[in-house]
Amino acid sequence: MNKALATAIWILTVISAYWMGLEHDSVQSNNSFVASLDGNLEKSTLPQKNNFVLPVKDSTARPMEIAVVAAASEIEKGISEEVIEPLKNRSLASKLGSSHPLERLEAFVELLKEPNAGAIQTALQAYESLPGGPGRFSELKILAFAWGKVDPEAALTWSQKQEHWDKHVASGSIMDSWSREDADAAITWAKENFEGEENPYFIGIINGLSESSLPRATDLMTELPYGRVRGRSAHILFEKVWNQGEEVALHWAEHLPEGSLQEFAYGELGEKVARSNISRAVEWVDSMEDSSIKSAVSEDVSREMARQNPSDAGEWVLQMPEGDSRKVAMQEVAKVWSRKDPTATAEWINQFPEGTDADPAIEALVRQIRKSDPQGALNWAASLSNLEQRKKLLAETEAVIKAQKFPSGRSSK
Repeated sequence: MNKALATAIWILTVISAYWMGLEHDSVQSNNSFVASLDGNLEKSTLPQKNNFVLPVKDSTARPMEIAVVAAASEIEKGISEEVIEPLKNRSLASKLGSSHPLERLEAFVELLKEPNAGAIQTALQAYESLPGGPGRFSELKILAFAWGKVDPEAALTWSQKQEHWDKHVASGSIMDSWSREDADAAITWAKENFEGEENPYFIGIINGLSESSLPRATDLMTELPYGRVRGRSAHILFEKVWNQGEEVALHWAEHLPEGSLQEFAYGELGEKVARSNISRAVEWVDSMEDSSIKSAVSEDVSREMARQNPSDAGEWVLQMPEGDSRKVAMQEVAKVWSRKDPTATAEWINQFPEGTDADPAIEALVRQIRKSDPQGALNWAASLSNLEQRKKLLAETEAVIKAQKFPSGRSSK
């Protein structure tokens, strides 16, 4: 036998033995999975690492470790290149089924970085071998996004057979990916394959389209009917423009159609500014004329301010001029503050001058305390200035108290 060939066989034996020793614990739990993937992996075009060297940690390394490193180095020089790839692929197959989430995600990313049919099939098999539930959503997003680049219609056919949340996550990622490549085709498919106004496919489409054309994505979002899909899409777009800077986000909000979408965008902007600089957010609100936009910004700023310091938020609302903006701000402060300290909230509400419409704040307090302080809740509900709203709140509160007192539905004789 040729000496070079014999040496190569010996080196391969040493590496295989050492590698099997290192991987024994993790591979033992998924041997059947790894074996089933080998065929697909060998057919796949996978991104390969530049180095395959087992490192020597320090100078006290055992002779066997040094020998294995030397052997691996020889293989890297080209003794047997056909042997390296299966070893790499077996290691990747092991990671795809690993119980370690970071290791598993790394393997999915490596496999699907440049996806093809073989890689998709391997990743799909790996994904379906994982325990069900939200613990595999990250892998699902990676798989679905990559599949959307290769064959989006086949991917969507598969996604429609999944459970509710799996279906939602998968279809969103597929439409996101497809829209980056061919938004027109994705839009056409979405319209042809869903009946009704609340078309969930447009959330993924708008997300993907915004990467290439934010104006077109915004126009598409504004054309959607009022509802959850439009709201979710608006939130996605706002986060994207905010990441480009406050001025970009403000410009985007200014050019939205007047109404609920624009109010939403200004409200989100107010909350973002408040989180970074509450004083500047308050100055911004105080500089506005009373309007629906000011009400939207006041709502979000007051909520964030109450989270940070409810006492300061209460003082700010007290000095606001009467109007819708003050009402919504009062309500938000009361909601947040009453969860932390109902007594302090009640004392704050009592500070409002006679004749001031504090009904929204009172309602928020009543809903917070009616289980812990039923009589106090009834007393506060009876103090509402609006007669119709007072009757409604009293009835709701009495029903909650009764249900708490007689949880089985039976009343006392």
